[in-house]
Parts: sequence; C-alpha cells; structure tokens
Amino acid sequence: MSEEQDKLKLKIEQAEAAAAGAQQAYDEAEPGTHKDSCRQLLLAEKASLLAKEKALEQVREKDLLQQRAAADPDLAARIAYLEEQRQLDDGLARKLYEMCSATQKAAYGKTVQGKLVCMLTSEALPSKTVIAAHLYKSSWAVFVELALGFSDIDDVRNGLLLWQPIEHAFDTAQLCFTYDTQTNSFVAQVLNSALLTEKLSSYGQRVMGASWAAPSSARAMTLTFADNDKAALSFPSGCEVRPYKRVLCYQAHLARREAAKQGWMQINFDDFWSEDEPYVAKVQHWLSKQTSDAYGE
Repeated sequence: MSEEQDKLKLKIEQAEAAAAGAQQAYDEAEPGTHKDSCRQLLLAEKASLLAKEKALEQVREKDLLQQRAAADPDLAARIAYLEEQRQLDDGLARKLYEMCSATQKAAYGKTVQGKLVCMLTSEALPSKTVIAAHLYKSSWAVFVELALGFSDIDDVRNGLLLWQPIEHAFDTAQLCFTYDTQTNSFVAQVLNSALLTEKLSSYGQRVMGASWAAPSSARAMTLTFADNDKAALSFPSGCEVRPYKRVLCYQAHLARREAAKQGWMQINFDDFWSEDEPYVAKVQHWLSKQTSDAYGE
C-alpha cells in the first residue's frame, strides 16, 4: 500500500468523524434557520466523505497501473501520455486556456511544442509541469458556495496557470498572492524564508520526484523563489479576466495563519475583498470557522 493511500485512509476516517458530528448536530437542532444551516453542513460533510472515498479508489487504480508499468516500458509511455491529456482536458485548465484572446493562445493557452506559460514566471515550460491551480482547493469544493459565494469550483476566476514548484508552494501555504493597489496587480509573497535561495527547478525535482520534467529554458533552470518574491502575476494582453480577489484574500489569510504556526515569515496586508462586497461578511465568517490545520488537508 502506498503512502498516498495511507494518507487518504486517514482523511476518510477524519471525514467519517466530521460527518457523524454534523449528523448529530442536525438531529439535535431545533427547526428553523439553525437546523437549515446544520443540514447544509451535513450534506457538505457527506459529499466530502464521498469525494475522499472516490479519490482512494483512483489512487488504488493508479498504483496498480504503475506497478504494471514498471515492467512494461510501452505501458509506461502510454500512461505518461494519458496523464498529459488528462491535464489538458481538466475543466479548470480548459477554461483558463479558453479565456485567453485568440492572439495570445499560442503563449497562454494551447500547448506549443508541448509547452505552456506560467502566469508568475512568464516562462514557457513543459506542459505537464504547468498546473491549472485551484485557488480555493478542489478538495474543499463542497464548501465553495457556502464559503465564497460561487458554485463552480472550476470557475476560471478560481484558477491560475502555475509552474509545479510555484503551485506546490502555493498549495502548501509557503507562498500566497496579495493585491497591490498602487500597481493594480496580484503580487507573490514567499512565506517560508528557507525557500528564498532555492532554485525552482531544484525544488520541483525534490517534491515532484519521478513526475518532474526539467525545463529546457536556461533562465528557468536558474530562477529562485527570491526571484519571484514580490513579482506580479501576468495575464494575456487583452484579457480582462482576473482571479476573484476574495478567494486570494481568503487563501492569504489561511497561509499567513499557517506561516505563524510553522514559524515562517509574517506579512501584513490590507484585506482586498472589494470587488464582491455582498460576500465580505460571509467570507469572514467562514474564515473564522476554518480550522488552523487547513493545510494538513
């Protein structure tokens, strides 16, 4: 059994406990608004449990394929191809590519000789290493409407195209994006100072292992996290779609909380919920309910 399976089994046990607690809260609640809220939470916890059980089945299938591929080079090559196609067919990825204007698709949308452009580094990189990153985690999809007021986890404004090392650091709260009002841009903030001197390529190889594909660009090979600290996200010329401010602000709050827990750097930023005023109170309430171990998910 793989380490990934072990982790998922633990998450399933936690999800079962959460669903049981939500069921008890619902059963004990008096009829009215509170019981309706308990019902919503119960449905979300049950959906979360089902999603984790499905993920475990997928991992089991993947592990079995990898065992077979280890003895069959042709099968290994086929699996690698299908994985790349799966990434390109991903709902969020497809929407991110399609949002780009026709003149910019070669750079930001479709693969060009197997490459895609990262929205932070602006480097053209092997397509399988440029991830359609969910800003509000896809594993939290069942809560997205309750927390942030939109229903589609693959909403194009809930995503960015990021090189794997950047995406991994973002997903593990070692990096976040804040809003610079003076330049009207989203700026990267590295929270784990230990990363600053590390090359992105070295980090990628370390955390991605066998799935890592080294970039051919000499510049990309030398880029460090420090080179991207305080750097602004770049978007295709003529494309006015931008990430939801409230989602990036939400993630920045959680990342700053995790940074404090881990003893990393602390950053100060002004809240930037502004484009969605009706959701501010809702998001802040949900943030207050978020557990401090959100990044242990």
